[in-house]
Amino acid sequence: MSDFAFNIPKNNFQDWQLELAETLLKNFNIDDHNLVDILHDFQATFGYIDKTLIPLLAKFFNLSNAEVHGVVSFYHDFRSTKPASYVLKICQAESCQAMGSELLTTELKTALDIDFHETNIAADITLEPVYCLGNCSCSPNLMINSQIISRLNSGKLKLILQNLKAAQND
Repeated sequence: MSDFAFNIPKNNFQDWQLELAETLLKNFNIDDHNLVDILHDFQATFGYIDKTLIPLLAKFFNLSNAEVHGVVSFYHDFRSTKPASYVLKICQAESCQAMGSELLTTELKTALDIDFHETNIAADITLEPVYCLGNCSCSPNLMINSQIISRLNSGKLKLILQNLKAAQND
């Protein structure tokens, strides 16, 4: 087996600070950016969309708080809580299901003792579903942070979890 799971960098998000958010927002030009672009940028910085960001963005875009909240809640990629250092997204699309992702999903949930959209604090792992990683020919697929692991099987999954848990002890 390869040591691919050792080479996956941890998420390194900044702690939420309203002052930093206000400073970051000054870097955007409303003519060049849209709400979704800016939300992605803030999530890349902080790991999630803090509820105190919503009125700030509403004012910036001259929208209501409800309109901004609607965009945040509509797109499944936007989080309202900070994720763990490792976010595991296991594909639930048809191709991956046909190749065993449902069983692997059950194994993941059992091993981590969490469900989708939850975090195992001790392992520092958040588990999320994803509905296609665009790598169907190599199903089933798992994404760890931004790295895709293809042709996932039980053995690989166990090795990945061991490596990620061991990384927490380093």
